[in-house]
Amino acid sequence: MPENYFKIKNWCKDNKYFLAVMLLAVFLLLYRVAARAFWGDEKAVLEYLNNSVSGFLVAYWKLPDNHPPLYYFLVLLLSKILPWTELAIRLVSILAGLGIVWLVYIFTFRVTRDKRIALLTAFFTVFSSYFVLISQMARYHSLAAFSSLLVFYFFYQLFVEGYNERVWRRYLATMVLVGYVDYPHFIYVVLFTNFLYFYRFFRRRTMAPVKRWLVGQFFVAVLVMPAVIMLLNRIFIQGDGGFSKTNLLANSWISIVAGILFHIYSFFFGENIFPWNYIIFSIGLVVLFAIAVGLVQALRKKLWGIPQAFILLLSAALIVVNTFFLNIANPRYNFIVYPKFVFVAYPLLVMSFVLCISSFRSKKVQTVFILFWAMVELAGLTHFYQRNNYINPSYFSDFKGYEFVRDNSKVGDYFVINVDISIGTYNFYKDKYFSKVTPVPPGGLSELLDSKRELRVWFFSVGSDGDSDYGSVTATDQIPDGFKIADQFQSVPVDPILLKLKQKITGRQSYVYKYGVYLLTNE
Repeated sequence: MPENYFKIKNWCKDNKYFLAVMLLAVFLLLYRVAARAFWGDEKAVLEYLNNSVSGFLVAYWKLPDNHPPLYYFLVLLLSKILPWTELAIRLVSILAGLGIVWLVYIFTFRVTRDKRIALLTAFFTVFSSYFVLISQMARYHSLAAFSSLLVFYFFYQLFVEGYNERVWRRYLATMVLVGYVDYPHFIYVVLFTNFLYFYRFFRRRTMAPVKRWLVGQFFVAVLVMPAVIMLLNRIFIQGDGGFSKTNLLANSWISIVAGILFHIYSFFFGENIFPWNYIIFSIGLVVLFAIAVGLVQALRKKLWGIPQAFILLLSAALIVVNTFFLNIANPRYNFIVYPKFVFVAYPLLVMSFVLCISSFRSKKVQTVFILFWAMVELAGLTHFYQRNNYINPSYFSDFKGYEFVRDNSKVGDYFVINVDISIGTYNFYKDKYFSKVTPVPPGGLSELLDSKRELRVWFFSVGSDGDSDYGSVTATDQIPDGFKIADQFQSVPVDPILLKLKQKITGRQSYVYKYGVYLLTNE
């Protein structure tokens, strides 16, 4: 047999537990991947599927989204190779999620030189409802986290192990990669790696000549400039409304503290465990208390060196800076969505948590808290796959509205294309749910009304409780003039206790996410 066969066989034998974790990751990321409908922001990628590759590049340059184009570009490439299915659209995120698990393992092993700690970190990275949620989402967050984690991995080698030309080039290349995936993650990797470099520089412990460092940063800036130009186009030429909400004073301190704590809550408990799930939440609090004790113990006894401190401080700093950045740059966002915008902090925080638990000398004590932690994550995953007990209902919408149209529509019916059901979504699901209906833009409704014939029009509307400060309206308020409701399907999927809690923290009304599908006829 060829020599490579034996090398692969021996490697698999030596890394069988890591391979088991990777297989678990594949299973969790593929299981029920098509059980949730695309939510509002996910539908953005569907708009580009009919483009050619070159056509997409030209169109995106002229009319960019408020994110860099690389994620959309990769999904478009896959859509030219694979059939149009939910798996194909989510595959870029899934592959990036698998990359995160692989990188977490080798990163942790590099920090600790302990396979057991590396395996535990990889396991708890993937055995999490929040990780599966973001890594299945047809958004750029998973890819941004993977590419950013690569930057920190290469920078860690420069910072802790010393300068290496190959590592230096990889660090610069991955910085550019992040710049074309996500703007906030790019800001964070530039900010933290430069801060740590100059911290060392002013302490006369330079890890690379300052001239080389500055030239490298300039090189990155030049290569990322097209993405910056697209962002400026989005802000100043297109007039993106979100950026007009910028507030240098940020929101209240209550909102900032809640945002920081919610990062930890989401990364540990996920989106599918509430504080009033008393038993499992209490078990989780015990684990978090143990993590805090382990942290204090490790610091007091000086069990950690620079490698462990690098991970711990980086994960904490990313969470704090992300909270302040979003409070200032876009305070319209509710704090419950903050964590996904710094998803790279998730694997780093898991690494920190495992390091804290591993600081206990007793293996039995470690095992108890590891089992408790696994129980919490198992409960979260169970709720996640059953699509219940969720914090953000946008992420857990189903296909009942689409099925309502499929089962009740007739040939000749019209289907309104609007912000809640785009032409990309219509095209993607046309054969499965919308085969009997004809799409029409909102502007075309007046022309139909002028025809004076009886009309049947399907209208999708996502509303809230009428939070006027933030411009939201009830679902029925969006129904166009000249029509009345003949039939409808609505759902209000927010936990009532959560709704009151959010209103108390934010000091304003909170969304109830009423999803409405209406069959309209002319009055």
